[in-house]
Amino acid sequence: MPLVEPHHPRPGGHRLHRHVRPRAAVAATGALLLALTGCTSTPTAPPSSARPSSSAATIDPAACIPDPGAVVDREPGKGATGKLSSAQSAPLDAAAAAAFSATAAPGAVVAVRSPNGTWVSAYGVADLTTKAPLTADVYHRIGSVTKTFTTTLIMQLVARNKLSLSDPISKYVPNVPNGSEITILQLANMTSGIANYTDDLEFMKLYLTDYSIIWTVDQRLATAFAMPPTSAPGAEFHYSNTNTVLLGEVVEKITGHTLAEELQRRIFDPLRLTDTTYPLATAVLPDPHAHGYTNLGIVSGAISGDAPLRDSTAWNVSQAGASGEIVSRVEDLLTYGRALGTGQGLLPRDAQIQRLSAIPVPSGYGIGMNCVQGWIGHNGQVPGYNTALYYDTRTDTTVVVEVNGDHPTGTAGITPADAIFYAIASALGRGLEGAPG
Repeated sequence: MPLVEPHHPRPGGHRLHRHVRPRAAVAATGALLLALTGCTSTPTAPPSSARPSSSAATIDPAACIPDPGAVVDREPGKGATGKLSSAQSAPLDAAAAAAFSATAAPGAVVAVRSPNGTWVSAYGVADLTTKAPLTADVYHRIGSVTKTFTTTLIMQLVARNKLSLSDPISKYVPNVPNGSEITILQLANMTSGIANYTDDLEFMKLYLTDYSIIWTVDQRLATAFAMPPTSAPGAEFHYSNTNTVLLGEVVEKITGHTLAEELQRRIFDPLRLTDTTYPLATAVLPDPHAHGYTNLGIVSGAISGDAPLRDSTAWNVSQAGASGEIVSRVEDLLTYGRALGTGQGLLPRDAQIQRLSAIPVPSGYGIGMNCVQGWIGHNGQVPGYNTALYYDTRTDTTVVVEVNGDHPTGTAGITPADAIFYAIASALGRGLEGAPG
């Protein structure tokens, strides 16, 4: 069951950063799926083991997450941050190494955190010129995994009664086509019908020709609003970066603070994500970092995913903004991945249960997060950098994959990060039925 859409620029759009896309879920629900989050200004304490995990009324055996209460109430494993034993890590290393070698990626960082411990390893090179080996401590552009952060802020506002998921976007942002009919929830679960600005050919041509441009929110929204809607509000799933850009505007409108400030105050600081930043349009990556390599470019006047390889390390990714601009490191992502799944440190219990219960049955895209066979999370891509972040709600296991290349893997055209994730999931005994490879 592939979790990603075909690699750019195959039919279906011209996206600079892409998302988790379970094809079986599309067949079952008629929609694609992705991820959001939410919380308060300080971490909530881990729930007491005396608290009942859930009631029978909350359990839906057909759901991707049958018992959200049990996930939210799960105690952290005492040995989770220790080193995973060699007997347990050896199969993971073998699976990651084999999957990496089957990709065209220069390098990859792969990490797993379970109740039994943590394993992190790096493969390949950080720089194709110097052949310097990739190390596990690099800063990395996480692309559309950013959407889970932005939508977490939205759910935090809902939990604080500052916002309702049923509010129309017109209440906060003017001049949105069909804005009085489009709800915050429809923006969060990608059913608004608002066009994706990175599906616009001229926008993409300009971006891939002059990657020093600092794109404003108004420019991105104007591009999207000039495009025809993809459907009536609420009618069908259509992945659109515009949705999350609008949600970023909602956060700023309600709080009176910048998105960067809210991310810092309400997610980065509470979870102690000391190596995670929202870079505010700077193209400079902190050291150490890997060089990113992309095959996206203009070939014969069209967007191609098989253009000559280019070093995209210094490309400005301001076009992504609230939908894809965050930079992080693997240790922070391991911490965040579990918080995203359980809500612990991010959302009150009821709000996280609401979020986990909002995923279409049996799998699909809920409030900013994708769910397939109990795995929830998101992938992300900006030119040269590819990420996969998934949390297994059944075994309390987080998997992070960072790759410094974006060429698709195999005939299925999946991203290299997801190809490696599939291999790791199988090595964990939680492989996805129907996954390629």
